[in-house]
Amino acid sequence: MRAGALFLLALGAPAYSQSLSVAAPLLAQFDGGPAAPAGYAFGSGESIFLSFDVTGFKPSADDDPKVDLAWQCTAVDGAGLALLAPARGTVKVELAPEDKNWRPRVRVEIALPQALASGQGELRVEVTDNIAMKSASHRVPFRTRGLNLTGIDTLQPVRFRFFRAEDATEALTVAAYRPGDTVWAKFELAGYKLGPNHSFSASYGLEVFRANGESLFKQEEAAREAGDSFYPRRYLFGSLSLNLTRDLALGEYTIVLHLYDQLGMQHSETRHGFRVE
Repeated sequence: MRAGALFLLALGAPAYSQSLSVAAPLLAQFDGGPAAPAGYAFGSGESIFLSFDVTGFKPSADDDPKVDLAWQCTAVDGAGLALLAPARGTVKVELAPEDKNWRPRVRVEIALPQALASGQGELRVEVTDNIAMKSASHRVPFRTRGLNLTGIDTLQPVRFRFFRAEDATEALTVAAYRPGDTVWAKFELAGYKLGPNHSFSASYGLEVFRANGESLFKQEEAAREAGDSFYPRRYLFGSLSLNLTRDLALGEYTIVLHLYDQLGMQHSETRHGFRVE
């Protein structure tokens, strides 16, 4: 997270004649952009660009009046759990005689973590006037876009889907390939247990069977991912590919996907069919 440029806006009434407050908050999809559309949901890894005014502050009462403000912004999910460390900044300026009728506007970028679930969140903004020794807070709601993880409490693949190519964005409605094609599949791995510091360790392997039950291909561990994060990572991204030989017999095939949760000592197995025609 980082604070952007701070600038001053001329207004018609002295800012310090009011109570300290956060005013005119705006959520945008890019820096300096317009307000995000009503109901817009921010996705994993996306940035929220927040801007807001500070009003009602009190300049120092000396010959060279000064403004001394501190602000903090914390992004939380619907349960009140912080998505990342708070962003902090200050506003320290000297006022010229002609500058008494202005107020600062703060800009800050909130970079959302990976693997967010669909739901609600909010930005909790706090401002402190270090001269008047007063504080004010404001909450700005936003929506998040991601997986629906309701009811997922054991290890499992979510949204297993087949694709025509690695970079394809539309999943196949019918998983059918030709000899010599490459089978591409993607899924999310969820339901694993978290350890200290939101640590995780999960892996997956696969085996491919012909319709008669004969094993055609086996890979004990196709991928493994482990680590920790500030915000709990609720799911991981998985993918696999199979290169079909040109002389492969036509018919039905089954991918048996094996998932392993090393921290939670879990193992699950699911089956996913495709056709060669």
